Amino acid sequence: MTKLLKTAAIAAIITGFANSAQAFELFTTLDAPTATYELVDSALPNHLPRDVAKPALELKSDTKIGVARLDGGRLIPTPFGEEFDWELLSRRTAKTSGATIEVMNTGDYLKYIPEIPFHGIDTDNKIDEIRLTAANEGYSHVIIYGLGTDAYWASFGGKALERTGLKVDADCASWDGAKAKALIVDSFTGKVLGAATADDITHNIGKLADDVERVMTELTRA
Repeated sequence: MTKLLKTAAIAAIITGFANSAQAFELFTTLDAPTATYELVDSALPNHLPRDVAKPALELKSDTKIGVARLDGGRLIPTPFGEEFDWELLSRRTAKTSGATIEVMNTGDYLKYIPEIPFHGIDTDNKIDEIRLTAANEGYSHVIIYGLGTDAYWASFGGKALERTGLKVDADCASWDGAKAKALIVDSFTGKVLGAATADDITHNIGKLADDVERVMTELTRA
């Protein structure tokens, strides 16, 4: 096809059906290499390609978040007073970010843990089971929290933090010790998005819930 068009261009010059400038333009265009360009949005920082642009926000306005209480590394029903503090937080976040917070039902948890024979040995990492339950119950994220020994420095739920199966950044407050500690975890990946701590738990865990709200605000900030 290219050879035929070249012949036509030469014939046009000879017969006078096109001027020399038109024929030359046609002739040179036929063999011109096709240029490839990377799509770049000039509005992005440092003119980065779209696929390496600033990541999306960690928490969206319609995020549904579960709450799970650890005691001695195991899931327990959330005490009534603490459940009330989470309810107050849910009311606030519903007005500000739109995210909903619900205390997880321990009965739902029983649907997803494996059966253990009478003389069998229970699993030692309840955090993974909590994440599995949260994901199956429709919670994209889960707030896992504990007090006392469950909130020690560089540990969580009675385990060294690096052995919990969670993905934790080095600069995350998850490594800090306190009388109460809560981690906001992606239910599907195990990534810790942020951590909250509180030392004033004399009158329940209201201060911890307040610090969780601070972390959530940072995660949803534009």
